[in-house]
Amino acid sequence: MQKIRIFVLPIAVILGLLFHNFFTLLSAIVPYLIFCMLFLTYCNLHTADLRIGKFHLYMLGFQLVLGIVLFFILNIFDTTLAQGVMITVLVPTATAAVVVAGMLGANISTMTTYTLLSNLAMSVVCPIIFTFVGTDAEMNILKNMLLIFAKVFPLLVLPLITAMIIRKLSPLLTQKIIRHKYISFYLWAISLTIVIGKAIDYIYAQKESLQTTIIIMAIAAGLVCIVQFSFGRWIGKKFGDKIAGGQAVGQKNTVLAIWMAQHFLNPISSIVPAMYVIWQNLFNSYQLWKKDK
Repeated sequence: MQKIRIFVLPIAVILGLLFHNFFTLLSAIVPYLIFCMLFLTYCNLHTADLRIGKFHLYMLGFQLVLGIVLFFILNIFDTTLAQGVMITVLVPTATAAVVVAGMLGANISTMTTYTLLSNLAMSVVCPIIFTFVGTDAEMNILKNMLLIFAKVFPLLVLPLITAMIIRKLSPLLTQKIIRHKYISFYLWAISLTIVIGKAIDYIYAQKESLQTTIIIMAIAAGLVCIVQFSFGRWIGKKFGDKIAGGQAVGQKNTVLAIWMAQHFLNPISSIVPAMYVIWQNLFNSYQLWKKDK
């Protein structure tokens, strides 16, 4: 597995680039892959360890403040770019971040707690923000909260509930599942290829007149990626787990970000999180390579 890890992202990018039309058709299976990944990871988790602390609140506060501040600064120059950067920062932690963080040796309890917290918090905060910066001034905040919550709840809570039920009813089965948790890496590799293929397909579908915009948004996504991973690792180091901090703040639920940008903001702004997919997984692959080395 260690020898395969360093080739996962290059293979995912190449396959996504060459066969993006095909992988877009497979995007419907990504939620099921993520469910299985999280289930395998959660089987080794004790719910008593899920506690919200200062570490989680600092990261959540940073995420909220940075997203709003960057929007107002960039809005002076380009509203669409500002919306794209804002949604990329505000969007909660990726559900697969728990799996990647586990591969890197982070504390699973810390990651799970923040993933749940950030997804629930942003399900409330984002619809309120969209009311002021979105394209539709007459948005129904409660309706949008429920729409976003419906997107994140099945992938976050159901795997956790399923794992806890099996742990309670059959500890022996749980131990057998834990011994095969390495399968989550291969599921991640498959889902990564599909997500990157879909992102590339979306970028290809844009008009040629947007080429300059795409380049600017790609650069912006890269800079935001550096800032978020750097801050997360810095604050995480202060609390004894820089890997968990970096993944919690830096690895984003870009699929949700693209969906929210296309539904509540200028659809072109979704290019930023689409480019962020590649940047964050470049860094993830580098971290896996460095850890194995």
